[in-house]
Amino acid sequence: MAKKKSIDAIFVSPDGGETVYQQLPDGNRVLVEQSQKAKDEETAYEEAEMVGVEAIELRRKYPTLRKAWQRYRTVWHLIVGNE
Repeated sequence: MAKKKSIDAIFVSPDGGETVYQQLPDGNRVLVEQSQKAKDEETAYEEAEMVGVEAIELRRKYPTLRKAWQRYRTVWHLIVGNE
């Protein structure tokens, strides 16, 4: 009878445990778990393009975007100002 080779799972975390991946034998990784903090940091990275000079130019060019941004800022300041 041939013995089956048992492969133990290898888990890696590039950010100190906030995000955990299973390392596959082919080198790929599968997301196992991600904390809310790690998700928030990922969202912040993705939304970073929404601020800065280029974003201001886009808001100037597109009135609907400018109006939505102004409403967002108003709501933001109302909430942050009341905390």
